[in-house]
Amino acid sequence: MFAINYSGKVSVTVYDGTLYPTFHVGESADIAPGTLENGFYAPIQDLENEPIAIYALYNNVAYENLVLNTVENLPMGIKASNVNDYTLYFANKVGTIRIYDKVAGQEIDLTNPYPFSITDAQKGTYINDRFYINYNAASFTYSLTTNEYGWASYSNDVEDVVATVPTGLKIYKGAIAGDVLNLSEMNYVAANEGVIVYGAPNTKYYFAAGSGSSDYSGNSLKPSSAWTSNTGNIYVLHDEALYQYTGSDMPANKAYLPLPGGASSAPKHIRMVIAGTTAVDNVEAETVKAEKFVEDGQVYIRRGNEVYNLQGQKVNF
Repeated sequence: MFAINYSGKVSVTVYDGTLYPTFHVGESADIAPGTLENGFYAPIQDLENEPIAIYALYNNVAYENLVLNTVENLPMGIKASNVNDYTLYFANKVGTIRIYDKVAGQEIDLTNPYPFSITDAQKGTYINDRFYINYNAASFTYSLTTNEYGWASYSNDVEDVVATVPTGLKIYKGAIAGDVLNLSEMNYVAANEGVIVYGAPNTKYYFAAGSGSSDYSGNSLKPSSAWTSNTGNIYVLHDEALYQYTGSDMPANKAYLPLPGGASSAPKHIRMVIAGTTAVDNVEAETVKAEKFVEDGQVYIRRGNEVYNLQGQKVNF
């Protein structure tokens, strides 16, 4: 580990009256953009069995120590214990770093302890959408929530948008071939284009105005703004595939798939297949081709005999 210069950092402790775990977050130009530097990040081990925890949520991974090149709208998550009342304590503050309480609608004074409460329903759950480090309100303009498998459909009839908070959301256009929708990853959502997205299950993701370089030609998915009536064979996302839709109206900001032909030619459902391969963080390049697949609603990457999750961590089945 080497010494770095911080533009901002802070240590935060959450106290529930019994336990007081701490996490550390920082921002430094000495860390390359979009990378994690050895010695300056540490995921929480066995988070599921911790009675209480506090962490930075980055690319769907909970870190007890995290230093990035730039920090903006980084969720500060808390695994709550079985009580309602907590206090945050702050130490080792350097430079400019801010923490925002979205529920209270206020920036926290990091020079004093900060008490807050949760509801009974939040006891023992993960609270990942309340506290944000270096909050930028413009990043929360639009939102969607993934289903229990991590999937959702989306469209925006106002403007081009990019995914913002939390990080790690995958955006796909789709090209239909028979009963398969081949998904290709995009780096933004173009206005009036339908997309399928994948992230953590049952998670709210936000978008802000912004564009990208991805080519939407050949996209078979249609936006809600294109809906006129349910004629022909219409498919919408359900769980982790697309099934025929019988409703008369299309909900706003969703995507659907129209297919030609009559009822007799309509497939029972449309499978989603992720076309091509993408880079996987922390996975050493191999000569074998990477293959993505879905297992129990989660996306994995197989390289040779090894299987990895989307964070590049090896998975044993």
